[in-house]
Amino acid sequence: MQINKTLNSRKGVFISFEGGEGVGKSTQIDLLRKDLINSKFNVVSTREPGGTKEAEELRKFLVTGDEKAWDPFSESLIFNAIRREHVNKIILPAIKNGSVVLCDRFIDSTIVYQGLVGEVSEKDLLELHKKYCYNLYPDLTFFLNLPPQKGLKRTLKRKNIVENRFENLGLNYHQKILNGFDTLQKRNPNRIIKINADNTKEFISNEISSYVKKLLTIND
Repeated sequence: MQINKTLNSRKGVFISFEGGEGVGKSTQIDLLRKDLINSKFNVVSTREPGGTKEAEELRKFLVTGDEKAWDPFSESLIFNAIRREHVNKIILPAIKNGSVVLCDRFIDSTIVYQGLVGEVSEKDLLELHKKYCYNLYPDLTFFLNLPPQKGLKRTLKRKNIVENRFENLGLNYHQKILNGFDTLQKRNPNRIIKINADNTKEFISNEISSYVKKLLTIND
């Protein structure tokens, strides 16, 4: 992607990446971040769970170890506490500074993992988000769609195989996750863009870039 270098986002832009395990979110965020920097945009790349120093410490307890260590209700409360700190310390300051924020997972993951699949009341999750996280939603969300069999196979090739708590929950669970994201995308077709992640990383990157270019032009 090459965005006209005269473009400069006067208002910060918030973009999130969602999907199941092993769909390539980190890869696509890194490619987009490099392209945006080359086009003279200020970029903040972050992730959930994580983002802040404290949240990164908590991350290891959420994504490693026994898959039954936390039930969905406990996870929901922890993720919301982490997200509030993330929004206050990282995301909102970057948006106010006019930066492009790229986030690996956000509220949509909580709605899918703990809500649609974990069976926590979606109404309660949305109320928590509204009350404690300012009802903040990304300007644009990319849902990387990949059959779970392929995604889980990719995770086995990662160097960091410690963060495998969710991967260990089985194929049936991950099919439910995919179905959950598909349901959420259909509810929010203007914000959540479904991307076929079963392509080369270059092809996927170009498709994502076309949407981002339009968004940044609108916000110029």
